[in-house]
Amino acid sequence: MSKKNILKDSLINILATALPLLVLQLISLPNAASKLDADTFGIVITLISILTVISFPAGNVLNNIRLLRNDIYSKEGLQGDFNYLLVGASFISSVMMVIFSFIFIESLNYINLLLLVLIVIFSIFKEYLIVSYRISLNFKGILLNNVLLSLGYMIGTLIFHITGFWEFIYLVGLLISLIYVVTTTDLLAEPLRKTKMYNTTLKEFLILYGSSLLSNFLGYADKIILLPLLGPKNVAIYYAASIIGKIASMLITPINSVILSYIVKIEKINHKVFIKALSLVSIIGVIGYFVTVIISPYFLKIFYPLWADQSVNLIYITSATAIIAVLSSVFHPFNLRYNKLKWQVYMSGTNLIFYLLLAYFLTYSHGLFGFTLAVLISSIYNFLFQLIIYFRIK
Repeated sequence: MSKKNILKDSLINILATALPLLVLQLISLPNAASKLDADTFGIVITLISILTVISFPAGNVLNNIRLLRNDIYSKEGLQGDFNYLLVGASFISSVMMVIFSFIFIESLNYINLLLLVLIVIFSIFKEYLIVSYRISLNFKGILLNNVLLSLGYMIGTLIFHITGFWEFIYLVGLLISLIYVVTTTDLLAEPLRKTKMYNTTLKEFLILYGSSLLSNFLGYADKIILLPLLGPKNVAIYYAASIIGKIASMLITPINSVILSYIVKIEKINHKVFIKALSLVSIIGVIGYFVTVIISPYFLKIFYPLWADQSVNLIYITSATAIIAVLSSVFHPFNLRYNKLKWQVYMSGTNLIFYLLLAYFLTYSHGLFGFTLAVLISSIYNFLFQLIIYFRIK
């Protein structure tokens, strides 16, 4: 495992992640915010959070399970299971999207609902199929795919201005990305059938999916829970306050995807690799925190001027939350590779309970500030739990 290759692929993966993220956060969503009032934009942010919580775990977990078990299937000469799981996960996630949309949003029409379901399906397929690039360590393929995804977001933003449906921002981007992935990989050509490995693969998928669903809910619960607790306007204020920290954390997190892609090829834990990864991310994280705190007031006045004054008071807490989450994510590929998957479920489950209780009581007593503080404390709890799990590795 070449240090030079890991560094190069990490930088490529960071760039690949940064492009669509920056297009969304600096072009598409600020454009939507300028066209919508605070309450409507808050509802849009809540729906985007629900979309992410439902679709990302299914596609990403299938991606990771395929990466972890690909050598086993290859040695056995087996093809199947994964497309079967892909179709099933897409159907179940679509149903979940419909249910949660009706629960959280009162004024949703059937066109919105159809577009949301299509976004869920396209997202799951895209997230799974890009595993083909990770298996072959082709991170340039991921970069090119995300360039097309970013282009699609910009085209979708223009369509939003014409139609008024914000869903086209995501739908067009995912469609263009999916067309590229389908034409450059052969995973969809695999048969839609079960193999003798299906039960084991399904078990691992369900365990990791449950954990990922919980952890993703924790990652986006702030926008989802805030809607019923404090209303859509506070969702918009909190979103604006946390966006720079989120961008910083999402730019650092791709390093972990590269780490997992490499360490699946190593049978025994390499603590030196972990220490170097944690040290690198910690240094970047500390720098990122101060940069975030400094530039956030200017960012808010430019991109979210309507509620910048209210949001700026929260950035010290939201930025710290994002950096703690990044540090926690360094443990994830190592715990995923070398520890039993059940620990992911235990961690996510207890963290969810702790988070919900803390968020309820602090929000009740201190409003939006209390809620923001609860998210930070929950992130610290998650970091400590990941640390404990890691030290279980023999």
